[in-house]
Amino acid sequence: PKTGDLKAFKMTNSDRNAAFPKVVEGSCVSRLFNATSLGAGAGTFFGACELAWYPDAIISSGKRFAGGVTASSNQAVIRTIARPAFWFSAAAASFASVECLAEDFRGKKDSVNAALGGLAAGFVIGATTKRFDIATSTGLAMGLFQFALDMTGPSTVYEPNQEEVRNKVFGNLPAQHVESEDLAGLKEKYPKFKNL
Repeated sequence: PKTGDLKAFKMTNSDRNAAFPKVVEGSCVSRLFNATSLGAGAGTFFGACELAWYPDAIISSGKRFAGGVTASSNQAVIRTIARPAFWFSAAAASFASVECLAEDFRGKKDSVNAALGGLAAGFVIGATTKRFDIATSTGLAMGLFQFALDMTGPSTVYEPNQEEVRNKVFGNLPAQHVESEDLAGLKEKYPKFKNL
């Protein structure tokens, strides 16, 4: 097949679904639940990594190291994991709920909804500093970032021949391989290598 021939490769529906990023759809309740769950999972992972990277101080009883080393405080472990899980899930829930409400209120599914959701999520992220100016600027920056990300579409890479690239990656080879004229000429010229 020629380089530009798209009919040489055929994509199945499962390959096509794997090639394209998923578009979030569903009711507001399901989207909110999915975002909150994903945020809580990511926050728990972050907290576990933080625990591994910065373990709490070793607690000893009696004189210095005389009584032996005891286990870490369970309360400190739970707090270290729960705090980022809460903030991650709160940011994800605020994004999903505001985006879905904006979509329902405006009656459109466009990048403005993502910007409003990003504004809310950024404000929640900035609220961890307990400063209104930082929360506002974080909200504006996240809203702008989400607007730009949604505006570019589901794929963050622009290629004019994207369908051809997807076919090369996920397409099926033709039933019968057809050699190019150049390859056939090389095999005639070098018969020793014709079976390679």
